[in-house]
Amino acid sequence: MKQKTLTLIIASILLIGIVSAATFTQVSEQITIPGFIAGGTTSTEFSFDYENDGMNNPDASLVLKVNINSPDEDYPVGVGDFQLSAMVKQYPLFNLEFLSKETALKCIEETAEFRVQQGLLYTETDISPGTFYCYDPDNYIDMLELGRRDKVTLDISSNPALYPGDYEVEVELMEMEPDTSPPEIEFMIEGDTFAGDEIIPIKLSVTDMYEIQTVEYKITDPELSSDYFNSGWITATFNEVSGLYEDNFNITDYDLDTSGTYWITAYACDVLGNCREM
Repeated sequence: MKQKTLTLIIASILLIGIVSAATFTQVSEQITIPGFIAGGTTSTEFSFDYENDGMNNPDASLVLKVNINSPDEDYPVGVGDFQLSAMVKQYPLFNLEFLSKETALKCIEETAEFRVQQGLLYTETDISPGTFYCYDPDNYIDMLELGRRDKVTLDISSNPALYPGDYEVEVELMEMEPDTSPPEIEFMIEGDTFAGDEIIPIKLSVTDMYEIQTVEYKITDPELSSDYFNSGWITATFNEVSGLYEDNFNITDYDLDTSGTYWITAYACDVLGNCREM
């Protein structure tokens, strides 16, 4: 009796979502604060003219990027030389004080993490000494757009032992564009033809800049006949040793008893709901 065989082919590709990258975009002109001498504390107040011109996204997260520079090359700014805090005071129309809203910002010098309820949204790790990101870590995603009537107060203190030279401060208003890129999927299955009593080792490489939430696969019959086969979506589990999402598809358990060519399709989503099926 001839043994039945199954040949797997990768199904046609279907992309779900718009491919783009999470980025920071400058949305206002850079503000330069008059120089100050290190060793003490300085405080300054300024406003941004954030225009809703169709290019800026009023629903995006707004972040202050502060750059402290030393004009003296012999005394460059180092990590920990300065400490920053910031406060945003937003006014409604007509500058009514009793309707104003204050938001305290946390200023991060080394690693800035932006999170939502689903998990990590964006991480900025390649930060130069003297560069700070100031944002509300608890509610930053809901920050309102800043207009010229709103005020930002920035407090800068320095290490008392720091060289008492002049330092320059520049502030940018940044808009964080959320990621909409679906995970990348690569099939790592060894071979494409299997005997009817075998277990097919499913291996998928799934990568994304954010945490992976879902990885599934299914095996289907490309012929839409009366006995059309569809395994339904099956969960693949992450293997920490191999770094792949894996499963063992048991042909017998699914009563797949007809020789032929079958499609294998994979589906993956990240924590932001960006998904790809291929």
